[in-house]
Amino acid sequence: MVFSFHILKMINKWRIIAIIFMILFILENLLIAYGVYLNISEENKIMECYYEICKDYPSADYDSDYNLCYCYDYDMMGGLVIAKEVWMK
Repeated sequence: MVFSFHILKMINKWRIIAIIFMILFILENLLIAYGVYLNISEENKIMECYYEICKDYPSADYDSDYNLCYCYDYDMMGGLVIAKEVWMK
């Protein structure tokens, strides 16, 4: 009788550990999916800055900290200066 109670108690511990690992696995997958989503949305903003907003300028830069797209053009001395600055949502 004592032996069967000990096995039952051990099975319940393994069940709890399995449930904890399943929850951690689901949370890990959700975190990875969110990171991929953020990376793809950031790349879309960069492509929009380079190929849509600054298509008429020789150089462009996207600042992800402030969501700003900078378009550069050459000045009289041949250096790059900011010709256009666009805030992206």
